[in-house]
Amino acid sequence: MSVVIHLIIMSDQSVFTSASSWSGEAHDNTPLDQRVAEQLRKMIMDGKLGPETQLPKEPDLSALLNVSRSTIRSALTILEQGGFILRRWGVGTFIAKNPPTYNNLNINSGVTQLIRSSGAVPGCLETLLSTRPASEHIANRLSIEPGTPIVVIERVRLANDRRTVFTQDYLPQALICSLDNEFSLKELEDYLDEHQSMYAYLRDRCAMDIHHGNAWIRPLLAEGYIAEKLQLPRGSSILHIEQVDFSPDGVPFALADEYYVADAFTFSVYRTA
Repeated sequence: MSVVIHLIIMSDQSVFTSASSWSGEAHDNTPLDQRVAEQLRKMIMDGKLGPETQLPKEPDLSALLNVSRSTIRSALTILEQGGFILRRWGVGTFIAKNPPTYNNLNINSGVTQLIRSSGAVPGCLETLLSTRPASEHIANRLSIEPGTPIVVIERVRLANDRRTVFTQDYLPQALICSLDNEFSLKELEDYLDEHQSMYAYLRDRCAMDIHHGNAWIRPLLAEGYIAEKLQLPRGSSILHIEQVDFSPDGVPFALADEYYVADAFTFSVYRTA
């Protein structure tokens, strides 16, 4: 199951020229048509392909992305089924007027990109970093021993200065590079203050690539600490997404609890047969 957020974004077809060799890189066993579809979805999510933008014709897109026409045709079918594109007979293929943009288990864009892609300016309040022993639940999710030292990152996430998401991220302490704990935590805090994205930190500082995630989605009522962080009346409806992120070799290395204000984003679910 993938969570979909409907957004309006801008376009720049020149992105295709920089993507011509991506398919030749070493990847996992994901079928090539799905990888191409995810690449195009990411372009939509990043604002490089805007609503109602006309895509190049299949032969041109095939050459630009360095894949066969049959792969392009299959990838476009995936995008069409998901509501990302519209095919107009005799005219061409266009990005949908209101294309869904995935907070996707394959793309793993993260809360920062989600807020930015929705047209809002992301921000953070009340950032708190700490270390603690992993509880049994966290240890089970991350496949580590209970009591293993973990780093906990708590943040109130802002969209245009409005509190919209409260996040709690859990990382094995040994993952935060090979530096001593105090320096690593300070470096992580400084990086998050500047860039906000934990995924970017893992990629840039720790060379950790996210392959996929497993997510559990539940409606909740805001109580106690979470209600206070989001400045909501107790009993307000919120959406809880718990997600474990995995490396390309299938090792879980990050756990997140995300609590969304109910009316902050519009979510729908894209499911295939």
